[in-house]
Amino acid sequence: MIQNLLIFTPYIALAVGILHLVFLYIFYEDRAKIYSRIARFWLIISLFFGIVFYEASPFAEIFKNNAYSLLFILIIYMLIYHILGLSVSWFSSKNRTGCRFDILLLAASLVLSLLVETNNLLALFSCYVFLSIINYGLVRISDNKIQISLRSGISGIIVLGLFAAAVGYFYYELNGRLGYAELKTFLQQNPTSILCFGAVTALVLPFFYALGIAPLHIATEDKLSLSALPVSHFFAIVLPLAYLGAFIKLNIILYDVYPDVLGQIYLVFALVSVIFGAIGANARINLQRIYAYSSLYHLGLVLLLLSLGHNHTDFAAFIYLFAYLLSLNGAYLVFYSLKSHGEYLSSITGIAGLAETRAYATGALSVSLFSLIGIPPLIGFWGMFNFAYEIIQAKYFISLSITFAFLLIMFKAYLEIIKTAYFEHKVRIFDTVNRWVLLYMVLNVLMITLLVFNPCHIFERIKDMFYVVFL
Repeated sequence: MIQNLLIFTPYIALAVGILHLVFLYIFYEDRAKIYSRIARFWLIISLFFGIVFYEASPFAEIFKNNAYSLLFILIIYMLIYHILGLSVSWFSSKNRTGCRFDILLLAASLVLSLLVETNNLLALFSCYVFLSIINYGLVRISDNKIQISLRSGISGIIVLGLFAAAVGYFYYELNGRLGYAELKTFLQQNPTSILCFGAVTALVLPFFYALGIAPLHIATEDKLSLSALPVSHFFAIVLPLAYLGAFIKLNIILYDVYPDVLGQIYLVFALVSVIFGAIGANARINLQRIYAYSSLYHLGLVLLLLSLGHNHTDFAAFIYLFAYLLSLNGAYLVFYSLKSHGEYLSSITGIAGLAETRAYATGALSVSLFSLIGIPPLIGFWGMFNFAYEIIQAKYFISLSITFAFLLIMFKAYLEIIKTAYFEHKVRIFDTVNRWVLLYMVLNVLMITLLVFNPCHIFERIKDMFYVVFL
């Protein structure tokens, strides 16, 4: 009894944290710093017990805890901790407590853990639905509620409907046994069934939609560009990693049965994303929207690696995404420092002359941008090197040429940002930057510049944890 209770400790800690925040809100605590501190405390408690009991699963047939799930949970929780700390300055500037944001992020931490751990199709669908509800709640925090909700809602309902139809089909065919092992056996027995392949396609599309793969990227673009800064930060940095962790587990089964067809589908979607992302980034002036299209390009490269369908290419996709997210995080840290008269800036013209008064922020932004295009010796170079190596090994020379050609177009969009920051005349006076933002900025730059040297053989350790998913 006690042992079973201990297994639930990571989830109980998050639930207690949510109740703690609600209790504080009822008694009219109005300081954003207190809410953030409480949320981070319970998040760390949950992470601690998650590490201690990382091989113990609450429901072994539905969820499978191992080194693979622990790897993703570690990174996800540390990123959420990071965002919770940064959000204080944003909510304080708006004279808001941020309580709802903190509660939703703790709830998201719980659901994201289960999403990565799940080994069952029905549980996967349930996590996806709960995350959609949480994401909607986060979007409502922004000032553009109706526009974002309308565009995201229509496309989201369609995708959820397809997902539900696929789960319902397999539930009927498998008599309610929706474990990944049963699903794999059924697919292997019916490799030529059109209905079966249609259901498989309906399982893949929700992940394309969630990751923002073109042409399913419109809702994701809206959420990244129009949401409140901390919300956009969460959508851009945390969700892609969690969805990739769950998708890789499912994709191992699906790709094993339909390697050629799924490989070609992934390849087409990947190249469309690369093209849309590079062109779209050059056609926007809103900084968050530019980075939303940048995400479209880089996630296209991740999907291109997944299209190859090997263990080492799946790991290369993870490494590329990790390097990209770390580099993108540097840009978001600069966003937190772009405040003038209490208002956070989002237009590229708002950073004109930034180098004159915020040399450190401009330097951090430059490091982030150069890492995103893979310039050595930054972490982005390591991700791009692994990508190019795997694509060359697979002899996808045309795909490699397309991705590099549009990388040059992406570079043009990044250069425009750097040119505006360094060479345009200053048009705004920026407010004093929170010291925690500066600290996070320094730490992020250090990680971008030093991780490429593989300190303490960190990538070998990560690889050992990642490859557990194939056992």
